[in-house]
Amino acid sequence: MSTSDEPSKTIRIIACGVFRPVMEYIALQEKYPNLKVTYLPSVLHLRPPDLKNFLVSEINSAQKRDEAVICLYGWCFPDIEEICKQHSVIKVPGTYCYEMFLGPDRFNQIMNETAGTYFMENDLITNFEQHCKTPLELHDETMRRYCFEHYTKLVYVRQPADTDLTTQVDEIADLLELAIDVQDADYSYLENKLTELLNP
Repeated sequence: MSTSDEPSKTIRIIACGVFRPVMEYIALQEKYPNLKVTYLPSVLHLRPPDLKNFLVSEINSAQKRDEAVICLYGWCFPDIEEICKQHSVIKVPGTYCYEMFLGPDRFNQIMNETAGTYFMENDLITNFEQHCKTPLELHDETMRRYCFEHYTKLVYVRQPADTDLTTQVDEIADLLELAIDVQDADYSYLENKLTELLNP
């Protein structure tokens, strides 16, 4: 998505809020003054139809401003790729945000080693009550068993800007009866993909 022909054209990344720490860390906006980022609340994942509507609304608003749009989401509702195609929006490759945080090779390696892996990052950990515990009724032992009986490991994807989340991760792992594995994020994959889209 080159700006060589239109140096002043704005490029708008519409992203899930979980990507804010990544974007602030890799600081692409310092390299690309015409780059703007809009973050949508991660809690929208609890209501996929609302997420879809919010995303389409932001895409329409950006395109009315004559901005080129990049969608920074995983496969967060069933027809997200089709929606992007319909609106001439480029979606960053990736099915899961964790895949983008770790890079697909490392993500797939972890999945292949332990199929029953439950991934968590800062946003999900710090908002576990709102995002998971309450909507899934995980205070109830039967519901916990129903939702997590096929999981054996909790992978905490630790990011450079994270505060110490050890206590929260321990509490969640104890509640879900899962072993803990801490994996440090590697932003190089996502940074490279975004850079390719900004400089095709």
